[in-house]
Amino acid sequence: MKSAIDDLVVAVRAGNHQEVGEILKRHPESARERDSTGATALHYATESGDRVIAATLLDAGADINARDQQFSATPAGWAIEYLRQRGALLGIEIEDARQAILNGDEQLVQRYLARFPTLREAIDGTGTPLKEHAKNSRNREIARLFSYLPNS
Repeated sequence: MKSAIDDLVVAVRAGNHQEVGEILKRHPESARERDSTGATALHYATESGDRVIAATLLDAGADINARDQQFSATPAGWAIEYLRQRGALLGIEIEDARQAILNGDEQLVQRYLARFPTLREAIDGTGTPLKEHAKNSRNREIARLFSYLPNS
């Protein structure tokens, strides 16, 4: 037997705004319920980028910071996951990497690049590529991390 959360997730994934509203009217508690993976309907709404359904769920009491059981990810994490798979970065990640380069913090730069390899091609808020900051840092290890120098 299907539960209200199962029906709600199907409606959310289909982008069926009317059905989402009807399910929430019949089962208002479903806005906070979880499916078998621990995800909420809000996770699915944010993953697909449906702002109207996300707002409807939030207005119905959905937990904006609910964590799923599989990744311990919040709906915000799901919202950017499909872009992450294509190399997307947050502006703050680019600026944090830039600051680590300027501070000469080799370990932190290495950690950022291991986590987000596309930082090598990123451009900061001033329009300067991080590669340029690395080159201008005069730090051989940081420059090497950005492929300006070969391994020693």
